[in-house]
Amino acid sequence: CNLCYNIRKIHQPALHTVRALKNIRSKLDHGLIAIPDLVQERMLFVFLLEWFNFPEVPMQEEVLDLIGALSKHPTGAQMLREVGAVDFLTQLSPNVDPHLRTIVDGIFDQLFHLPELYNVAEIFQNPNVLTDVFKTFILFLFLYPAVSTSVRCLKFSVFPWLSLNTTDRHILSSNESSLRSDNHNLVRTTCELLRDVIMQDFPAEIFLQRPSTVQSLLSLLGLNVDGDVSYLTFQALACLEQLCRNLRSRLRFYRDPSFCSAKQDPVSQNSSISYPQEVRATQHSGVSSPEEISTRPSVVGRPVQRVRGDGQDGDAASSSGSSSQRGAPPRPAQQSPLPQPHPELPPEMEAEDSLELQLQQWSLARFAVVTMEHALPLIRTGEKSLKVFQRVLELLAEAQGLLGDSIAPEVWDEHSLTATELREKLRACIETLGDVIYYHHGMTSSEQPESSLIHHRMVFTGTAIFTIRLLQTLLPVEKAGDNLPESTVAAIFLVCLDSSFSVAYPLIHESAVAYLEQACFERYSLYRRVSRVSHCMEATCTFLKDAQAEGDKNWHELLELADQGIDAFPYHQHLPVVKECVQICSYLWKFAQASPLLQSESQKIFLKLLSHPLSPVKAETYSCTLSILKECLGVQNVAKPASSICSGVHFLLHSRVLYEISMFGLQDQAREVNYSSSCFQRDPK
Repeated sequence: CNLCYNIRKIHQPALHTVRALKNIRSKLDHGLIAIPDLVQERMLFVFLLEWFNFPEVPMQEEVLDLIGALSKHPTGAQMLREVGAVDFLTQLSPNVDPHLRTIVDGIFDQLFHLPELYNVAEIFQNPNVLTDVFKTFILFLFLYPAVSTSVRCLKFSVFPWLSLNTTDRHILSSNESSLRSDNHNLVRTTCELLRDVIMQDFPAEIFLQRPSTVQSLLSLLGLNVDGDVSYLTFQALACLEQLCRNLRSRLRFYRDPSFCSAKQDPVSQNSSISYPQEVRATQHSGVSSPEEISTRPSVVGRPVQRVRGDGQDGDAASSSGSSSQRGAPPRPAQQSPLPQPHPELPPEMEAEDSLELQLQQWSLARFAVVTMEHALPLIRTGEKSLKVFQRVLELLAEAQGLLGDSIAPEVWDEHSLTATELREKLRACIETLGDVIYYHHGMTSSEQPESSLIHHRMVFTGTAIFTIRLLQTLLPVEKAGDNLPESTVAAIFLVCLDSSFSVAYPLIHESAVAYLEQACFERYSLYRRVSRVSHCMEATCTFLKDAQAEGDKNWHELLELADQGIDAFPYHQHLPVVKECVQICSYLWKFAQASPLLQSESQKIFLKLLSHPLSPVKAETYSCTLSILKECLGVQNVAKPASSICSGVHFLLHSRVLYEISMFGLQDQAREVNYSSSCFQRDPK
């Protein structure tokens, strides 16, 4: 009772927790209790792990030492595995001091210590036993990559293993054979059956654990008829897209906090043999007829019994039993609310080598990468229809979600075999995407029919969006310089330069610029210069449009546009802009109550034009100014009041303007500038 009291106190905060832990440690050190006594207390393991969830964690080393001592006992190691210690300690290890990681590694060694099922003599005398031991060891290395401190590139590796009975295996085998048939009609109907029925009845991870069906679907993606994408390819794309969606749904289920069971049974609750057949046929009394009853329990994560058949109805039982029950109403199931123990493996499972199959299964990351590898060639080049592109893009988007769920950013830095293989495949896919963008962008700039231009433009835009989102999912911006292929960098440069793309997708464009800056600073600098020129050209067009428009004007905005337009003169040299600027300056200086700020800004623009490095711009400025001077002070105005006619030249009477004209205009080498300057010096009278 005192031990139970101390165990409960460990889960409480503050001093009671530390006192209870020290009490247990003291009794253990003085022999009042022993490790075999403690390993029977399941909640003790839970509380010891939750110790590290407190805001302040005292006695970390003592707690880890106690967990290590408990893990050395077989029952203690089993308890720790069942309460999820592997995942917990895997996440904890990087966040503790280096000297504590040694203790954590020692705990891992105990948790995955292979049981001594066979003696040495038996192993070497019996080749079959040796093979089983070897498979078990390899399976341990394959299924628990997160335990190793050198493999952290996977957020999620493989799903819990699901066993299948004979009928399930027959269904999958039959469909795999049909997918490899030379009869196109049979392949088409098999794809439809697979998508509409089988993928709805089987948990999605079945197709990764037994990847033959997926491999057949991927081979159909390369099937062309007379250079065109075949109907079978469309069917395969639809099946793979459906599988991706189902896998994401299953992944969300397994990550549900309510699904908390780290215990791996030989027959999972997901398995089709989890229940005896005489019970399986009567699990749900709400089904209207025996023909609709599914003999396999509901897929984990589905709240109700399925009514769609998959070959698991009455035919899963004996033929006599099925026929005798065909016309009889189902009997209500008598089930206990408590979890039922799993049955022993039935004889029908003996033909399936689970260890062999588990070594051949695909990880979630591998499936997503291979799917991308096979789908991308469909949009690489050529004049394929937009329907094909849309279908491929939908599949790629689903695969991208799986990649984000399964691959960690550490994949770009790790040197493990898993990370190296994934990194090479991802780089190849990203390089292919760059080639696709570059190809279709080049086709939009050539002489093509309108329909072809629309096709290439849509493929360019869609591929660019997907590529940037894929990079956002997998590749941190700071690692772009070391991992982006050259062709992809060139393609991103084109995306950055595309002004219409930047307007339509500003966030994607902003991210593309960030990747370009890290990947190639030379191209990024060129993009910045081009972007600035493009902005100035756009400002010039807007300035001319607004300046020539009728009605009231926003003078502050107009002057800002004029200032930006002057910077673009080396590229457009559109001299009418000069005339508009000079006229605005003259107008804003006419009035005695004019805004000093507007006068100051307009004067800066006028001085920039008078001193512009391009001779044509400077000459046009002096010429326009002389024209205004003649218009205001000409003999045609002799009968008009002086105040009304002279106000148009007020902008010339400021000391800065007179200094610029006197000191530089008169000395200018250009004849037009020199002549206009000399005219300004004449006495108007």
